[in-house]
Amino acid sequence: MSLMLKEHERSQAEWNRKARDVVNVVVRRLLGAGASASRPVNPTDGQLFYDRTLKKPIWWNSEDGEWKDAAGAGA
Repeated sequence: MSLMLKEHERSQAEWNRKARDVVNVVVRRLLGAGASASRPVNPTDGQLFYDRTLKKPIWWNSEDGEWKDAAGAGA
């Protein structure tokens, strides 16, 4: 039985790695991601960007004219 558990754990770890890779591709290509210096120049209201410098997602708030994090703080 322990042999089966180890095989299952290995399969689960591989699946988790592949899932993370897919999520990373989606974030980079569809949502935008990069260092703080590479944020979009003319973002639209509510546009999402994953800031790799800050290591968190941020959104453009056109009302305030600045990027905000999920807590509403300027980013």
